Amino acid sequence: MKVILHRLNLAAFILLTSLIVGCATQLAPLYDKAIVDGITAANKDAMTLFASASSGLKPESYSTRTDIYNKIIGSLDALEVQAKARPVPKTKANEAVNKWLEKRGIPTLTNDEVPSATAIGKISLTLKRMRDTDRAQGVTATEVQAFKNQTVIYMDQAITYESFLER
Repeated sequence: MKVILHRLNLAAFILLTSLIVGCATQLAPLYDKAIVDGITAANKDAMTLFASASSGLKPESYSTRTDIYNKIIGSLDALEVQAKARPVPKTKANEAVNKWLEKRGIPTLTNDEVPSATAIGKISLTLKRMRDTDRAQGVTATEVQAFKNQTVIYMDQAITYESFLER
């Protein structure tokens, strides 16, 4: 009788372990290759713009760059919408992480916030500021470098987050 009970407990343990291992807890939105490809393409276009503007830009030639700005900013705005449209799972783990962040004075993530979408939005905002400055007064080489540095930081955050989701 003891042997039968031991085997039933062992079978129940194996079944329970299989069920637990088979259940993956999703903590972030699902990976979307189209978003990664879009960020990669926008990154290439933005870095090409910065390379062509590295010596500074005159407002008189702004009209030759209007389409380039519009293409990059439009692509980034579309990617931000696409990244935000993915459902974000609500879990107790996210709540625990937010409590941990809050204790350390670090801003927490809302349930609907996707870090890569926030970074993409900030890249778009940076390029809009560069465009507006370029149109109004031109942009010096130092200003171009500052816009590029800010873009690189946010681009790195977006690419890193989206690449991490591929796991």
